[in-house]
Amino acid sequence: MLGSRSVISRALVASLPSCARSALPVASSLAVRHLSTRRRRRGQTGTPAVNSNSSGDHATSTSEMRAAINRPVKVTDMLQFVIAAQDFLDKIEDALEPMKKHNEVFIITREASKLTVTLRPGDGEYSLEIYEDSHSIMMQTPLSGKFGYCLSASTSEWVNEEDGHSLEGMLVRDMIRQCNGFPECL
Repeated sequence: MLGSRSVISRALVASLPSCARSALPVASSLAVRHLSTRRRRRGQTGTPAVNSNSSGDHATSTSEMRAAINRPVKVTDMLQFVIAAQDFLDKIEDALEPMKKHNEVFIITREASKLTVTLRPGDGEYSLEIYEDSHSIMMQTPLSGKFGYCLSASTSEWVNEEDGHSLEGMLVRDMIRQCNGFPECL
């Protein structure tokens, strides 16, 4: 198809007077096809898998399939979890400490299993709390709300229990949108 278009174009060009030919673009650009760009939205290609439940008649949605794929495998060893959780809260506390001098109100409170950052009145409070019974850390922010995170056995990172997003990423994203400065060493 493209070859026949370029032959016709060359034939038309050859039939034009020489003064008209000099005003045309070079021959190599005549064969260029302009294609419209097409965007694909995530999750709309392919067919959903069938859920193998007892009734066997329900299809699993694409978002459910994606969540199941991204769902992390939790660390189940209690000692490993407790050490990693305490180390993480220590790391966050150290990273947030320099932000105190850049914000009017930025109060960091640390308890045994909880870290709280209080901002100006009306801006809210950030909290990270360790729950040993469920091997998770719950983070609540004024912008994103409350999410549960577990220590991933494969990556040793704190990730969301439902879709696998990073605790550090969510915390930093909310902090830089609401506070002055940037958490160091995260």
